[in-house]
Amino acid sequence: MVSPQTQAISTLDIPRSLKSALHDAGYKTKDDIREQSANDLSAELGISRSQAEDLLHQIATDSAGPSTLPKAAAESRLLPHSQIQASTAADLLSSAYLPHFSTSSTSVDHLIAHFQDPHKRQASKRPTRKGKEKEASAAITPGMTVEIAGPPGIGKTSMALAVVLSARLTAADQANEEEEAESGEVLIIDSEGGITAERVRAAAGSLTRTRATLPRDILHGIHLVRIPTQTQMIAFLNTLDEWLESHPKVNLVVIDTLSYHFRQPSLDMSTRRRMMELVKQKIGQATTIHRCAVIVCNQMATKLLTAENKPANFDTGDRAILMPQLGDSWTTGKTLRLCLFRGQAGDELRYVHAEMAGSSRGLKWAAFDIDDDGLPCDIPEMMYDRPKTPPFVAESELDF
Repeated sequence: MVSPQTQAISTLDIPRSLKSALHDAGYKTKDDIREQSANDLSAELGISRSQAEDLLHQIATDSAGPSTLPKAAAESRLLPHSQIQASTAADLLSSAYLPHFSTSSTSVDHLIAHFQDPHKRQASKRPTRKGKEKEASAAITPGMTVEIAGPPGIGKTSMALAVVLSARLTAADQANEEEEAESGEVLIIDSEGGITAERVRAAAGSLTRTRATLPRDILHGIHLVRIPTQTQMIAFLNTLDEWLESHPKVNLVVIDTLSYHFRQPSLDMSTRRRMMELVKQKIGQATTIHRCAVIVCNQMATKLLTAENKPANFDTGDRAILMPQLGDSWTTGKTLRLCLFRGQAGDELRYVHAEMAGSSRGLKWAAFDIDDDGLPCDIPEMMYDRPKTPPFVAESELDF
């Protein structure tokens, strides 16, 4: 019988920076890694496919004895020289002290925290925008990938913008305490004009009404990049690693929206697949190598199905469902998907359904609304005392 000690990731002959990335991604033992594919590991850890295959090969052959490769050779094979970085015990333990970003809705934050490792949850208190004390439920941390999908007007951009402001507010508070912020800057990649400088300025002004922080303190450190064409999006993604390398204080990347440039029906499947593999790899590098949280907004698409739930067209389809437009083509097993939706006619509330591949967590939905400032807010009577499923839909029908 193999002991737990020999199954630990720490026994692998790989660079310490890669061990740290595996640890932050939630991998504890060799068996956890063995269950993953080379493609998923490549995207999630920000390494090439061949390096991921080498890692899986080392785990598969580990029982045959120690590797005969010199340590330096093994390290250079698993990780490019430009990405080999020294790691300390503090690096490996740093996940417990990562900054936490909020959606501005406690119910949504609690929902996200439900899918997170307990040691990464935050339990401090801070004043809300109205000056009242409440639990700081912020749950998005660097290293996470979160998809926000939903129909037009549901609040995808508003929720992403709230996370941006939360990240900047954390950094601004550190600056007010005369501490030099080592991170807290944000990169916004705007593809369809949903996040403008004017909108960010107005939201920052509403957030700082009752605080000592000035709007300019929030705006400073937000990098807004407008990308109007698919070609420019591909070009920027190819240079994203270098951009983040030159902006080490950035720990949050927001893409609004990713699907905008990749939804053309004329795009052939092989080209789309290559593009999505590029997206997956670059997001993986951002979350692991550069320790960023990545928020990706996506639109929804209508999928026609037969009565037997098989793909159909307008002639053969019996029903239609809404699903994220890009599907799972760019995601990994660690991507948290938030699908925003409304209730039936007469229900003015907004809801969010959450899921992560392989997760069987019981809490899967929450209610929220958008306030007069255009940011998510709570519905007090529904924050904690909620039924197990929305009153208008069965749990089995929540299939996003």
